[in-house]
Amino acid sequence: MTEWNRIERGEGRPLVLLHGGGASARCWLPVLDRLSADRRVIALDFPGFGRTPAPGADVHVSMDWIVDGLAAELQRLGINGPVDLVGNSMGGLIGLEATKRGMASSFVGLAPVALWHKRMPLALRAQFQVGLAAALVTRTAARSVVGKTRSVGLWFPVGHPDRMTAAEAVDFVQDFDRSGPTLRRALKIAKKLRFEGGQGITVPVTIAFGTLDRMLPPSTSQVRDQLPAHTKWVTLPDCGHMPMWDNPELVANTILDGVSATRSTGEQTA
Repeated sequence: MTEWNRIERGEGRPLVLLHGGGASARCWLPVLDRLSADRRVIALDFPGFGRTPAPGADVHVSMDWIVDGLAAELQRLGINGPVDLVGNSMGGLIGLEATKRGMASSFVGLAPVALWHKRMPLALRAQFQVGLAAALVTRTAARSVVGKTRSVGLWFPVGHPDRMTAAEAVDFVQDFDRSGPTLRRALKIAKKLRFEGGQGITVPVTIAFGTLDRMLPPSTSQVRDQLPAHTKWVTLPDCGHMPMWDNPELVANTILDGVSATRSTGEQTA
């Protein structure tokens, strides 16, 4: 498998960040400085996202394939044992599957997908299709136009898209558009997936959802029965599905708490 592109900062104990579907390692930029103050922080681009080449048409893309690839990439980076993992959305599901395999020393999931009752809700599938169409339409638009329309175009994934700069919004849309072919392949797999069998996970697990998450509402996509009883549930006030853009300080502190603090049961508001 091709080496994965990454953004790496800092020194110390590794902390690995996994992005969501349609995003890239750049989605972690708002929190990288805080996280890398005393950690080696590695934000990866999955194959077909960001700057990592897409898998060939002959590759059978599956959850096992991507988790195997993550394991190989960590070994390539000199990480040969369990590591602190953080994942958002699709990256949250991949991180949970990796944690179930014993690859994590702790796990923090920011709005992980697949915590639904049976399969991906139709509303979420529709949101991704709308996003892909919108990214295609804006491909030839001037950067100034994309930046000015961010409050509408990024309303689903980001609680307050107006807090993003115009340049950040353009990068966001470009990442989504660039990932289109791979994202479509991933959606075909994800729509039938549900995270299961995580009750036996023994390492610390933190799951955080924003109160403005318009993609994964509590009624359909925040089911708890497949996670370990010691899971720490955190509410991120006034944050959306990708909370890094809404409140970087809160999200960074939630991550650092999740990968270092003593576990306690129950729900907490950060």
